[in-house]
Order: sequence, then C-alpha cells, then structure tokens
Amino acid sequence: MNLLINLILLIVVLRLSFDKKVMHFLVNGRWPGLIIIQHIVFWLVFLAVSGYVYLNFFGLKEAALRLLFMLGINIPVYLLCFSVLVPAYYQTKRYGEYVRYIAAVFVISSLVRILIEPKLFGEVNEAGYLFLIYLMQIIIILVPSIQGISKYKLIAERELAALSLRKKEADLELLKSKINPHFLFNTLNNIYSHSYATDGSSANLIKQLSLLMQYTTYEISKNTIPVDRELQMIIALNSLYQLKHGSGLNIVLSFPDDNLLEMVEIPPTIYLTLFENAIKYAAMGSDKAARIKASVRISEVKLEFCIENSISNKITHNEDTTTYRG
Repeated sequence: MNLLINLILLIVVLRLSFDKKVMHFLVNGRWPGLIIIQHIVFWLVFLAVSGYVYLNFFGLKEAALRLLFMLGINIPVYLLCFSVLVPAYYQTKRYGEYVRYIAAVFVISSLVRILIEPKLFGEVNEAGYLFLIYLMQIIIILVPSIQGISKYKLIAERELAALSLRKKEADLELLKSKINPHFLFNTLNNIYSHSYATDGSSANLIKQLSLLMQYTTYEISKNTIPVDRELQMIIALNSLYQLKHGSGLNIVLSFPDDNLLEMVEIPPTIYLTLFENAIKYAAMGSDKAARIKASVRISEVKLEFCIENSISNKITHNEDTTTYRG
C-alpha cells in the first residue's frame, strides 16, 4: 500500500509540474536553463521515491545495484521520448507513428528489465515487484512525453500570439496611413485656387488642412489621443471634402461640446477610419443620393460614436444603410 501511495503521489506532483502556467514560465525564453532544472527535479524526486521503494524489497547493496541498472535503462528511454519521439512524430502530426513507437519503447524497456534483472540480481518472488516495473516504465515514458508535448504546444501558442500581435500592429499602421498624402496636396491646390474668392472661407479651410496635416504627421503615432481631437479631424476632413465638391455633400455631424471629450482617450484613427469608409461606400461626391450622419452620445457610463451612411449603387447593387457604433 505504501508503494502505491508513493507512486500515485509522484504522478500527481509531476502532473502539477506540467500545469500550463508553470510550463509557460519554463519556456518563455527568459531563463532557458529552467527546462534543465525541471528535468533535474523530476529525476531527484523519481530517485528518492524509487530508492525508498527498492529498500522495501531489498537490502541496501542490492537496492543500490538494481537502482543503477534501472537508471541505465531508463535515462536513455527518457531522453529518447523527450528529445526524439515528440519532436520527430508528435510535432510533425504523425500521431499514429508516435503512439506505435511509444508503445514499442514501453514493451522493449519492460521486457529488458523483466528478463535481464533476474539473471543479474536474482529472482524476485513478490508479484508487486512486476507491477512496480510496469509502473516505473509508464512513468519514465509518460513524463517526458507530456513535458515535450506541453513545451511544443506552449511554444506554438506563443509564436501564434506573436504573429497575431504583429498582424494587429500592421493593420493599425495600415489604418493610420489611409489618409493619402496626394489628397492633402491636391486639397492644398484647391485651397490655393479658392483663396481668390472673397467669401472669407479660405482661412478656415487652410486651418482645417493644417490641423489634419499636424494630426497625420505627429499625433497619429501616439498610443491614444483625446476623443475631442479625433472629432476635430473628422470635422476638418469633412470641410476639405466639402471644398472639393462645392459644399454640396449631405454630411451631418452632431458632436456635443462637452469637456468629457477632452478627458476620454482612444487610439488614433479609430473614428476617422469609419468616417473615411462611410465616404467611400456612400460614393460621396459622385452619387447625388449619398448621405452620411455621424454623432456622439454621452451617458453616465459610456461614450457612443455612431455613423450612418447610404451605400451607393456604384459600390454595390443592394440599396442599404450601414450603421457603425463604437
């Protein structure tokens, strides 16, 4: 009974050592030597339990000799499972071959011990010792297999997370670059032509363009900006589009004058990109029926940005109105 309790305790301890959080700490790359430490800890625990069990069956000298023989068989088996079978077959998704080789290693290593140990050290009449051999071989194969598989999965998850992060960063950079510099230069030319007029609107248009250029040059690289600043850019971009198309665009902006908008911050281009997409899909400037309505609503617990736009037949054959909320 003591033998069974100790072996079960060993399995429980080892299973806990392969917990995802622990394995993540071991394979996160900050201290690669911890993997080696985990192997050492396993072998120290395994030796301590095995030594205790052997002393229950044999005298000190015979227990030591049998323990050395067992280690001579099982250390190569352990390394074979961890360093060869898991990388060669499990990681390459050849699961059938992996199971067959693991089973073959278990059978061969068990037979070697069952057939050779009695010839070297004498027969053991107790039936519990045969069970001990099988249990030891299961542990010595199962532990490195679980460890190798856990390490492989966590490394794969870490690489996938890194790829996902890089993709998000690339997508964000793409969003930030959506305001075409050529559009800004063309708008500047339009403002230059418009400056000959006497209606007094040129100064405001130049100011809007200046704000937009400052935003795209300096503020777009920040992690967050005030919501008020983002809304100013939508107003500026609307003014420039109105200039381009003769102030005939059906764009309605309803933004409250609230100090809260200066306190709440968001990543840059979030709302501006939605406004640009609305202009694109409404075919604003080329479709007379195009319309856009953008608004901000503030409550005690949330700030809601809502933009609605028609979808032009020049974009899709389905007449629809799309609404975005954020």
